[in-house]
Formats: sequence, C-alpha cells, structure tokens
Amino acid sequence: MTTVAEALQIAVGLYRAGRLDEARALYLRILEADPRNAAALHLLGLAERRQGHRDKALELIRAALDIAPDMADACCNLAGILSDLGRVDEAAAAQRRALAIDPALEAAHHGLASLLCSRGGPRDWSVSAASFRRVLRLSPQRADVHHDLGIALRQGGAVDAGALVLAMDSQRAALTLRPDFAAAHMNLGNLLVELGRLDEALVCFRRSLAIEPEQGGALYNQGNAQHAAGLAEAAVNSYVHAARAGVTLSLTRLADVLTGLGREGEAEQVLRLALTSPGSDVAGAIDMLSAMLARQGRYEEARRFFADYRYPHAADPNAFRIECLTAIAESWLAAGEVDRAVEVLARVHGHGSRFFTVKSIAGLQQVLARQGRRLERPANPDPAAPRICSSTLATHGRFAHNVLEYVLLRIYAEKFGYRLETPDWVGGYYFDLDDPRPSGGLKPMHFARRILNDLVTGRRDDPRPDVDILSPLFLFEHREEWRERVQSWLRPRPEWLPHVDPVMQALKARGNTVVALHIRRGDFVWFRYTITETSWYVDWLKALWPTLDRPVLYIATDDPATIADFAEFAPVSLDDLAKDGSVQPWTGLEFLQDFHALMNADVLGVSAHSGYSQLAALLNRNARLFVEPDAAAQRIRPYSPWTSVSGTP
Repeated sequence: MTTVAEALQIAVGLYRAGRLDEARALYLRILEADPRNAAALHLLGLAERRQGHRDKALELIRAALDIAPDMADACCNLAGILSDLGRVDEAAAAQRRALAIDPALEAAHHGLASLLCSRGGPRDWSVSAASFRRVLRLSPQRADVHHDLGIALRQGGAVDAGALVLAMDSQRAALTLRPDFAAAHMNLGNLLVELGRLDEALVCFRRSLAIEPEQGGALYNQGNAQHAAGLAEAAVNSYVHAARAGVTLSLTRLADVLTGLGREGEAEQVLRLALTSPGSDVAGAIDMLSAMLARQGRYEEARRFFADYRYPHAADPNAFRIECLTAIAESWLAAGEVDRAVEVLARVHGHGSRFFTVKSIAGLQQVLARQGRRLERPANPDPAAPRICSSTLATHGRFAHNVLEYVLLRIYAEKFGYRLETPDWVGGYYFDLDDPRPSGGLKPMHFARRILNDLVTGRRDDPRPDVDILSPLFLFEHREEWRERVQSWLRPRPEWLPHVDPVMQALKARGNTVVALHIRRGDFVWFRYTITETSWYVDWLKALWPTLDRPVLYIATDDPATIADFAEFAPVSLDDLAKDGSVQPWTGLEFLQDFHALMNADVLGVSAHSGYSQLAALLNRNARLFVEPDAAAQRIRPYSPWTSVSGTP
C-alpha cells in the first residue's frame, strides 16, 4: 500500500511534469485520508495557483500555515500569490516571515528583493539591493539576479553616480555569466544613456536586438537613445517597431519626435491612436494633443473632443476626467478666456503636473486681469547666440520640482554664457523672472540630469549649447556658493505680495518667533516616500519651545488631521487665519501662501523628501534654525539647506 509520503512524492512529480489535474486529484485524495496534512494543503495551493485559482490557492496555503506555521517555503509561496493579487505589503510581510523562519531561503530573499524593487520608493530600493546581494552570496552564478540588482541600483542611483557605476558592474557581471542575456544588454544601454555615453548605449541596444529582434522594450529604449543622439528618423523607426511589438508607451514618444520634425499631422494621428490603445501613456497623449490643438488655435474642437473623450480600456469611464478638464481649461486659457479656464478647474482636485500648471497659471492670470494687467513675456533678442531651453519645464512634478529644475538650468546657462529660454510655468509667473519665451529649433537633450549636474559642479567640461534640455531634472547639490544668486532670482513679484504677506503679518501679530513646520502625507503615502511622524516634531518642540521668545507655531500640511497632534503648542494653519479674518485665502493658490510662510519663518522644519519645504528652506533668509527628520533615528535634527563644496554644513 502506498504511504502518504509516497503519494505526496508522486503528486509532486505530476505537478512538475505539468499534469496539474492529476496532481490536484491526488492531493485531494491525500487530504481525504489526512485533512490536516499541511504539506498536501500547501502543494494543492500551488496547483490551484498554476491553474489561475488564486483566491483558492491563498485559502489553502493559509490553512497549511495554520497547521504548520514554521513552513518557510509555504510563507514564500503565500507571498507570491499575494503579489499576484496586488497586495504588495502583505506579500513583503510574508517573505519576511519566511526569512525569519529560514534566513538562508534563497527564494524568499529573491522574492522580497523583487517586490521592493518593483514597488518603488526610496525606502525600498536600498533594501531591495541588499536582498539581491544576499541571494548572490548564496548563488553567485545567477545571471538573472546580477541583472535585477543592477536595476535596483539604478533606481536608487538618481543622485549617487557611484550607484550607477555599480549598476553597470552588475549588468556586466550578468553578461559575463550569460552573454546572450538580451535584457542585460538593454539595461546596460539605459545606464549608458543616463551617463551621456550614447554611442556605447546604441551598441548595447543593437546587441540586445540581435538576440531578440522583436523585443519591444529594447526597440523603445533604442528609440530614446537615438532621439537623444539627434537621430530622429532612426528614432521614428524604432518607436514604430516598438509599438508594433506591443509597447504602446512608445506612441507618445513617436509623436514627440514627429512634432520635432515638423510632421504635426502624423503626430496628431499617432496621439489619437495612443488614446485608443491599451497600455499607452493616455495622460501624456492628452497633454500633448491638448497643447497641439491650442498651438494651432483649434480651441472649440479641443473642447468638444475632450468633453466627449473616454478611454475605451478603463473600467472607470471617467479614469482620465481630470486630464480632460485640464485640456479644456488649457484651451480657454490659450484663447484668452481666463475666467472660463479658472471656472473649469475651480472644484477639481488633482496631482498631475499639467493640471497643477494650468490651474495655477489661470489663477495668477485672473488676478492680473482683474487689475487690468497681464504678464508680458519677452522674446529672445538674439536667438542666434548660444542658448538653451527646457520646453518640458512645466510637465514633470509640481511647484518645487519645477523650480529646482529651473535652478539647475539657470546655473548651467550662467556658467557657460548661454541664454535660458523657458515656457510658461508657475515659477515664471510667481517669481520676478524675465526669461525669454522659447524660440524653437533646438535639438532635444534627453536624460540630462546627471550630465548637467556634473557640468555645473566641474566634474566634466563638455557643455552643450543650443539644446532643448528635457525633464526630469533636479539639482543634486545645493552649494553655498550659489545661495545668494539663487535667492536673488527667486523672489515673489510685487503683484503677489498683497496675497502672501498677510500670512506672515498675522503670525507676527501673534508672537515674536514664527516656527513653521511642513507635514506632508498625500502622494508620499502612495509612492512610499519616508513619512515624517508628527511625534518626532512634538518631542523636538517640547525641548525647543521654552527657549523661544513668544513662539507661534504654523503648520503647513496636506493632511489637516495631523494638526491636532500639536495641540499643546496652539498650532495655527492657513485655515485658522482665514477663519479669524486676518488672512484672505488665495483660492486655488493657497500653496503659495503656505510657501511664503515657510520661506520667511524664524525656525523652519521640513518634511522628509519634500522638495516643497526644502525649496522654502533654500530661499529662507530669516531662519536661524533649520531642522529635518532623521528617519533612521526617529528624531528631528538640525541641518543646513546650503552646503559647502566638501558637503559639510
């Protein structure tokens, strides 16, 4: 007679041979004889997962773990199912439980690393890289893990050039072990693009495509490199083939290249195709088509189209409602109908870059219009002289991100004697700037953030004039030598002071020392950025408060519920100042009133990873103390927004 152990071995053999129905039937017979057989429950769960029955698989493996909670491999497989179901936090917890049981379980290290790498966010990438390295200590010959480590290091290497070098080393290690690893060739190419080594990058993409000729990802990334290298026609060909291979994200890139080539009719057709294709960059296509129709004066057509548009592949027919309303507002704004633009977005709340730009500029233009004024942008008096532009300045991130992009661009332009041209953007309206409008005709410069940072800090000396430097960009270092210049550029226009100065006046009427804190939640929770815990600031304030002269606490936050945590310090918010009549809220532009308070406070506490409050600190000339969260130590510590070249405050 066959024992249960022998039956389990037979069933495992059937499972491995792909004979899932037979394996499943045998597991069920074992469970008839022994209903609490944890191994059979676990393995039956794996069979159910292979057959697409994830909820049933979850139930079975959890039942197995109820009986035998120390089954590390079952915890690992439970994590895989939870990940399939999109329950990433639970999946990560299950992998950590597996590792607590068996610290040498390679599959759990790899599973946790992959989860954290794909989930994204600064808190995850370093842990992901550490987990991949643990796998490699167990199995150093795994080319796939060297490749995955390279991806994790690249994600965490936005600022750290050393991480990018390590990422390249990882991809090269993968290729040493497996020379025909197409994905490793492609990702090595992506790293070289980011470092500005375009010729080498193109070689990598060619090698990847020689191995897998119809690989859509490699075609798409090759198109990016070709466009960056000025090979526009070649980029068109790569993007077209990438789209045919199923990478519909390439459609918006294709439209961008066609627009640059002056082929706007074709570009429009491609954008309309993107708006009906599954997996495409729908939001980007809406933004680009909206800008194109506005540029061509087709305002009424744009409003009709975006009022009726529904993305056919979304479960929610209103999935892109905010983007469409933004496009409608943009058409009114372009037509000079500022009040209509403001009205369209008045009760709309969103987080997109274009939404923020259109809504904010409309609000600022409305203030000027009611004064019988408008902002007149100058033209470049000598477009033949060396110049740079960033036509995408208002398309990535919101206020602080845009301003920090501008700072990098202007430092670069001034260092090498170029004139900077900018599109309409919120910082250009709010701050007293007079940069000329784009003159057009510049070659695009993609993936420029590393190159520009190296140029402005003297790490390289091969400047590129006459280019349109495309987002995303940001300044890696905030050097003390730039402080006076940057602060002189970024001062509010006099027209806006009646809207922002009353905030500080009201606070000074309440006390002598304004302590301003920024507590950010919102999208930081979704994108897994470090969250500043209010308890850290409360503990810090308890020690600081008695040392201050008549302090008043101002809280700027996107989560008003956090204000109650500071009750013992009688906190004040913009809403409080509005309720007592001392400040008139600047409807739709309240973020500028909060920013002005942060920028002029006597003591300023920033929120972790928040460009908004960190920018306010960079521009603050008054504060005698700046503090930031130390997440590792779970406390608040002093810091200097501007640093010396050595990196020390």
